[in-house]
Amino acid sequence: MSPITHSVKSYFRGLAGIAIKLIANPVDFFRTMPKSGGLVDPMLFMVITVLVDVIMMFVESFVKHGAGAYGFGVLVGSLVIVTLIAVILSYFVAGVFYAIWSFMGSNENYETSYRCIAYLHIVVPFTILLGIVPYLGLLGIAWWLYLVVTATRAVHNLPAKPALLVFGIIAVLAGLAYYNSVSSAIRAKEHMQEFTRELQKMPGTNN
Repeated sequence: MSPITHSVKSYFRGLAGIAIKLIANPVDFFRTMPKSGGLVDPMLFMVITVLVDVIMMFVESFVKHGAGAYGFGVLVGSLVIVTLIAVILSYFVAGVFYAIWSFMGSNENYETSYRCIAYLHIVVPFTILLGIVPYLGLLGIAWWLYLVVTATRAVHNLPAKPALLVFGIIAVLAGLAYYNSVSSAIRAKEHMQEFTRELQKMPGTNN
């Protein structure tokens, strides 16, 4: 094994270790998270989770609609486009949260806020997986709220109650948007099924 290959494998094992620690012990993870060291490592962690997001959505769409509508070319294009958009948006979102944390009294800089936001993205793949069952994705939003409050306490040294209030509002709005989206999809599916049944009742219409 070449030194480069060994280094790459070690790096990805390190990212996997971060994900495991985030899931198993988020309080300890954020308490010991380096607050400096550049944006590359947290950004790459986020990029990998975004790639997992896209692949999971592709698999779900493939199961529901087949390969004709969601081919390999669509997957590759989605991986590139969604990743680029996610990287660009991550800097903006980190800026918004940096402003929120600063307003709440944090003395940490933008880099620290970006690191928190990048690692919080661990929630998204699990939310997509939970979303296979209608409305279960709300648990992912609740988990995000727990993680962001944990980061607020452990990294920014701010009390939990104001964090729960501020980020709870964001979580509630996201939950309502998710709930309405799932409800609309379910209603649309029911209407389509009803329309199909009525169409099949028409004379001369094959099943």
